[in-house]
Amino acid sequence: MITHAEQLPIEIWLLVFRHLEAHDLFYAFQNLNNFYNQILSSNYISFYLQLRENDNNHLQYPINPYWSDSILNRIRFLQATSQSEHDFFPQFLRWHVKKLIQLHSLSIMIYPRDIPYICIALRKFHCLEYLSIKCIPNQMLLEAILAVPTLRICHLLLRKVVVDINYRLGTNSNIKKLFIVFFHNVNHSIINLLLSHMPKLNQLEICGSYSKSDRVSLFAEPLFILPELEIIKLNLENGSCTSDCFKYLHKIMPLLKNFYFNYYNHFLHETFIDYFNTFWWSIIEQIEKINININGHIPINTINNDIETTLEKNRTCLLAKNNQSDGHVNITWTEQTLTKFKVIEITIRKS
Repeated sequence: MITHAEQLPIEIWLLVFRHLEAHDLFYAFQNLNNFYNQILSSNYISFYLQLRENDNNHLQYPINPYWSDSILNRIRFLQATSQSEHDFFPQFLRWHVKKLIQLHSLSIMIYPRDIPYICIALRKFHCLEYLSIKCIPNQMLLEAILAVPTLRICHLLLRKVVVDINYRLGTNSNIKKLFIVFFHNVNHSIINLLLSHMPKLNQLEICGSYSKSDRVSLFAEPLFILPELEIIKLNLENGSCTSDCFKYLHKIMPLLKNFYFNYYNHFLHETFIDYFNTFWWSIIEQIEKINININGHIPINTINNDIETTLEKNRTCLLAKNNQSDGHVNITWTEQTLTKFKVIEITIRKS
């Protein structure tokens, strides 16, 4: 007996189609026969669409459109992977934004000239829950992101900011998870703008670097309150950490339960460890779960050993906290002495 594919239950085909991208799905099954055409037109199927550079030909011509309204209406996940400055994705949005009525997830890279069109599109997405944008941000774009009422998860991959950012607005966002990656220096104005208008934020991750002379002063002032934030992850490089860093951490985040801090500085100043012991520890130790990694090079003077004396004092003070915590905290300190530097690695775990 020969079993034909059409004899399989429609539920099986619906399950199979959920794991295929829209391009592959229609290429393989459309017009195969009436049975598959009916399944593809079913409202039970939603689509994941990835627009690649070689798809641009389909986006340039609105006459005889490549995607029918029935397909556009069922796209839930849309990703544009083109890195070209001549990408036609903004054009695609201008033509079809009103048809993307079920769009839940959008991942794009945009150039400054495209920002006005993207802002218009964001106002028309009434189901958008996830947004990932790689861009050079400006005030207009950041305000448009904050104004999307359905948005819950936001990934921002930010290149160098070339305009001033004003963090005082009247709009509050419903975003619960925010991930920011700075490809250039960390911009505190952008952080303040976003966090000042995210009262429902539950998880925050910031990744970026500072120039050698920049001050790392995150949460040194109580500019906003994040009453629901429980998880914060900071991955930072370089910069000069101040004693006020994290001073208002608990006032800003009263429900904070998980603190992840990865810090690397090629030229780690000897005062950093002193600040950590004297000012930061009393703040951080109150948090339920801690995961801290500190790496850096501390210059040493073979003639004057004051730096080494200070380091040893701070190392002893820090490791003593292992005993003071009754086993709840695990602190390790490793170092390697080179000709002009000490390579320091500190890890702190509390769970």
